[in-house]
Amino acid sequence: MQEFTLEQIGMQVTALQNFFDQVTLIDPLAQAEVDPATLQATGHADAVPVLNADGRGWQPILGEDTGFVFYQNIQVEQRPFVLAATYFLTADLPANDREANALLRLLGQYREEMRRDYVTGVYNRAFLDSTYRKKVAAAACAGKPVSVVAARVNEYWNLLREEGTHAADCCLNTAAGILQLAAGPDQQNAVVRLEDGIFLVVSVGTPAAKLQAALHEALGESRRTFGITLSRRGEFTVSLSSADWGEAGSWDLMVALAEQRLSGC
Repeated sequence: MQEFTLEQIGMQVTALQNFFDQVTLIDPLAQAEVDPATLQATGHADAVPVLNADGRGWQPILGEDTGFVFYQNIQVEQRPFVLAATYFLTADLPANDREANALLRLLGQYREEMRRDYVTGVYNRAFLDSTYRKKVAAAACAGKPVSVVAARVNEYWNLLREEGTHAADCCLNTAAGILQLAAGPDQQNAVVRLEDGIFLVVSVGTPAAKLQAALHEALGESRRTFGITLSRRGEFTVSLSSADWGEAGSWDLMVALAEQRLSGC
């Protein structure tokens, strides 16, 4: 593993910036970007992927841009860090047209697949962390109302234990469909499956109380049934809780507040 002093890492970052569009130093334990000059945290960083035995790795960008991020384990002043260098594939980058178009299509398909929950098709936590939370934070800073509603499918774990994965997945699919329809096609809203039977509905422009009321109404008016077998059907209930950015002041605290309230339901 390469070791650097503060002066050396500053020079290294400056040198890499001549070849990459973005170079950041990441504290993987705190999951934070740090200032190379002081090693003080400057903001949230996306999770670092699993690196190989040499401490290296890469992954395509999961956000709206197309490109790659290259990672390298290093030490600065005997502390572990990860150097992340981002290279964007621009539309006017000279390349063989056929090969370039094939690569861009492949990356687009990969990005869309990696953003989606494999069971329900709604967004997953990777999309939330890599793309949507930045958009939400920018909207909140611009003065727009930002809210989240946490939704728990109460029967999920019992279904998983007693009926198996297929029945539990069918239940989640039905719940996700209702939440998606209630959230609407507005690009400012997103339905995300956090884990197991927990979903998060994120909205820019709608207060938490109004969003929760709309979801509650949609769930009440919908048939919350799903197939267990060809001859058996089940029914599920959903508990809801919400939080506004204004009462929390940050993305993490807002989500944590909604989840805390959900645990009391």
